Amino acid sequence: MSINSPNTAVTPIWSRMSQSSRDILIALFVITSVFLLSATLDLSEKFIEWALTHESLQLDEFPLVLFSAALVSIWFSRRRMREVVSEANRRIAAEHLSIKNQHMFKTLFDQGLCGNFVADLKGHILLCNQAFSTMCGRNEATLNLKDAIGNPWNNLCKKLLTAEKVDIAELVVKRPDGAPWIVAARLTRSISGQEPLDNTIHGFFIDITEQYLAERELAALFKENQALARHAMQVQEEERRHIAREIHDEMGQYLTAIRLELATPPKNDIQLMTAFAQRISSHVEHIQQAVRGLIHQLRPTALDSHGLVEAVQQLVAEWKKQHTEIDCQLSLDQSCHQLPEKTNIVAYRIVQESLTNIARHAHARNVSIKLMRTRGILTDTLTIEIRDDGVGFNPHTPRTGFGLSGMRERVESEGGVFNLHSQGKGVVISASIPLNTALQAIQES
Repeated sequence: MSINSPNTAVTPIWSRMSQSSRDILIALFVITSVFLLSATLDLSEKFIEWALTHESLQLDEFPLVLFSAALVSIWFSRRRMREVVSEANRRIAAEHLSIKNQHMFKTLFDQGLCGNFVADLKGHILLCNQAFSTMCGRNEATLNLKDAIGNPWNNLCKKLLTAEKVDIAELVVKRPDGAPWIVAARLTRSISGQEPLDNTIHGFFIDITEQYLAERELAALFKENQALARHAMQVQEEERRHIAREIHDEMGQYLTAIRLELATPPKNDIQLMTAFAQRISSHVEHIQQAVRGLIHQLRPTALDSHGLVEAVQQLVAEWKKQHTEIDCQLSLDQSCHQLPEKTNIVAYRIVQESLTNIARHAHARNVSIKLMRTRGILTDTLTIEIRDDGVGFNPHTPRTGFGLSGMRERVESEGGVFNLHSQGKGVVISASIPLNTALQAIQES
């Protein structure tokens, strides 16, 4: 059985006591020790005896002075203690306010919609928020702004030596993953007088990549539409000139021949009258054929008489006669007969223009054309798809022709979607055109 020593028993009690309690115990211990020491050695009596020998110095009044000094010290110490406590409370309140402000500014930094970051002069990212991390593809650890921005970074750093901030309306930044990144930026440095406080740059990025690409695409489409409008006017004038020439060359000469024949009709000769009637009939037949050709060029009659399916069949049949080396397969939904007039002409022109492009540029051996109608409860859509196995092309390469632009404009004017795909070999042209349905009626209402 072990017996605890006094030290081991007292230590836990002493450690559990508060600091004020321990201070009181120490003070009582000192006072008691001084009292016992003075009582044992008779220090007061010895001091009095010594002071009586020097009565002229009034040394016997010295204990009272010491007592008064002790009281004054206690008063000053209490007042100082109150001041210390008040100062401590002010510092605690200031610390709480600082923590609150720090949390507020941290929230503004982290939760901002723009990308906030702190970087050094060499372009290394020292600190950034979640928005900046998302903008740069979560590769902020490997992102170096000096490399990503290039030469403009050095110029921006030079400007920041004298300016408090620099704003850039459009800054091209190369992301670590190679994706395009266009930002509106503001760069700042903490300035005291004319000297920067540190070697860090505070930046704010607003990602305008989608807006930039959309504006560039709109500008390209606007330019393309202007060119298409000019081309349409030129085509219209060429068509008028062609029609005028056809009327003059094909119809004018036969009408002139008829007029000349009628000027000198045969008389009383049955054979001559029969030959005369045959010549007139031949001239009229040529005129009729010329008129039919012009009408077909302006608008296929089968489209109005029999509908889209038969008109496309006739168009493909005539095209096959001219291009016997190309195998063309048709897949036509028979429910496409009764379609709106605008939809019929748009679909017909898409097939017509596609076949023209294939014959001129594709060098294809096989072509497939599909017309499908998809009906739902609230939807009714016509889908057109033309495929070929020709040489293909790059859809993003600028083109001088207007056939594809015209097809896109026709489809989008009817509220449809036009798509063009080519991956080095072959081309797929597809279009989806919404028809008049209950859904459109609901949307319009």
